[in-house]
Amino acid sequence: MLAILSFAGCTTAQERRPEERLDPNTAVNVTIMADPWIYSRDVPMLAANARDYLNVGVVETNRSGTRATWLGVIAWSTIDRSIFSGTPPVSRPLKVRLRWSDASLELEPAANGRASVGLTSPALIDPETRFTETWYPLTAAQLAELAKQAPASVALLDESGQPTTYLPWRVNPAAMSEFLEAIGL
Repeated sequence: MLAILSFAGCTTAQERRPEERLDPNTAVNVTIMADPWIYSRDVPMLAANARDYLNVGVVETNRSGTRATWLGVIAWSTIDRSIFSGTPPVSRPLKVRLRWSDASLELEPAANGRASVGLTSPALIDPETRFTETWYPLTAAQLAELAKQAPASVALLDESGQPTTYLPWRVNPAAMSEFLEAIGL
């Protein structure tokens, strides 16, 4: 019995691989980073253990041989803000700033959100979660910067340029290298 239990533990510790799928409505092939980097910030003014999160991950699309890479920033929270005078449950990310110790990168969102990517269903998050998402096109140079290491912080910039900063919460450094291997880089 002890041997069976020890083997059962080994099978659950398998690493997750990037997901590859064909979107049934857009006919776009997508490769999705298996474990998005999760960033968080405490929101003690709302509740003792309130926390906002960002799932940050990369998706590659292939539309009949034309490849593109996208950064998805999915915002979600442990607190439902809809009870506060019509405030949405989580605000939609706008411009995003990724910061490392020696560099930063600001990205503008794609105009049509998930439709720009070619996805009709959510990626990088459980669809049962209340969330908002924003997608950012990435150049090869920007992807190379992300491939070096996960950002030390991620800031969402509002219309006036004021940042709301999130710090690493659960960041799997191997997720990006596994993703790059899956797309052949």
